[in-house]
Amino acid sequence: MRTTEAFASAFESLLLNKVRAALTMLGIVIGVFAVIVMYGLGQASQAYITSQVQGLGARVLIISPGNPKSQKTAGPPNINAAPLKLGDAEALKALPGIDAVSPSAFGTQVFKVGKQVQGGTLLGCDPTVVTVRGIKQGRGRFFSEQEDRAGARVVVLGSRLAQDLFKESLADPLGARVSIGDRRFRVVGVLAPQGGGLFGSVDEQAFVPIRAYHDIVATNERLNSVLVRVASEDLLTASEGRVREVLRRRHHLGLDKEDDFRIQTQADVLSTVSAITGAFTVLLAGIAAISLLVGGIGIMNIMLVSVTERTREIGIRKAVGAKTGAVLRQFVIEAATLSLVGGSLGIGLAVLVLWGVSLGAGLPFVFSLPALVGAFAFSAGVGVFFGLYPAAKAARLDPVEALRYE
Repeated sequence: MRTTEAFASAFESLLLNKVRAALTMLGIVIGVFAVIVMYGLGQASQAYITSQVQGLGARVLIISPGNPKSQKTAGPPNINAAPLKLGDAEALKALPGIDAVSPSAFGTQVFKVGKQVQGGTLLGCDPTVVTVRGIKQGRGRFFSEQEDRAGARVVVLGSRLAQDLFKESLADPLGARVSIGDRRFRVVGVLAPQGGGLFGSVDEQAFVPIRAYHDIVATNERLNSVLVRVASEDLLTASEGRVREVLRRRHHLGLDKEDDFRIQTQADVLSTVSAITGAFTVLLAGIAAISLLVGGIGIMNIMLVSVTERTREIGIRKAVGAKTGAVLRQFVIEAATLSLVGGSLGIGLAVLVLWGVSLGAGLPFVFSLPALVGAFAFSAGVGVFFGLYPAAKAARLDPVEALRYE
């Protein structure tokens, strides 16, 4: 029997038991689908975060509290770390080669408009955050430097937060009053929709002058981070050294003391993000791959049943001259066909889901060719591997005994 005839025979055998074949392929479909979707979503998330980090620019230094040796991964700063304060940010503005310094502090607050109450992130900053982070203004304006220095009670709302707060009153947010904690703020602007980023979703944040923020939360001018934009990439290393020198002097750190803050560049953040998301993606894909093994066991089970049902057929074929290798090849091809068809369906379904998620969640559509080829090859390998034992059992049948089988 030629290979083409073996494939035709395999399809014919599967079509005779459509429901059984479909249920057997389902395990492979789910396995391939899960592997590709998990890997694709991980890659899409990594690409999205990377684009947000790169949006800051290669000449931005990110300064946060905490000893860099005690914090190897990205995340919230150590609450016991020596704090960064507003005075630190002010001192950095005087350094040569520095374009902008953007201090920020943030925390969760409750926002209230009339009877509408909404939780969200309140971020205290100065107007330089607009240019350093690339924030897009929608309606109204951002607060001014004069309002920032005076600690004026003005607020700029993210698009989603403004929509949630004013959806019942139907009032124009501009000029309206919003209660934040026990203070009332006047809305001077609403940002354009721009989604999430390195510092959370801008759409669900509210921005107030940094001094007004400290007046609300009473944190003694503590900061969560300071963004420093250098005039050019050539000055990045020198500027980082000057920033470190100023902060060590302000924090009274002797020569024998380690930094109580950490300074990261875009490359540092990207390296950390890539390591975390890469490991997480591989972990998810590995867990999803277990379902492929389960699907392979299902194929072996069905092929063993098929061998038992077709014992007389095998005996007749061997009696009229079919070689052991031909019988072996026929059943291996049937098992491989189950896997390949299931793998193809799983790939198609995964592409549709990834495309839908990219549209709905705003993530980039990332479809990895290596993941596709790997999942497809693995599914075929699963079919061949788990089909070998039933095929070998069929090939070893004695034709006389097989013809007697009822």
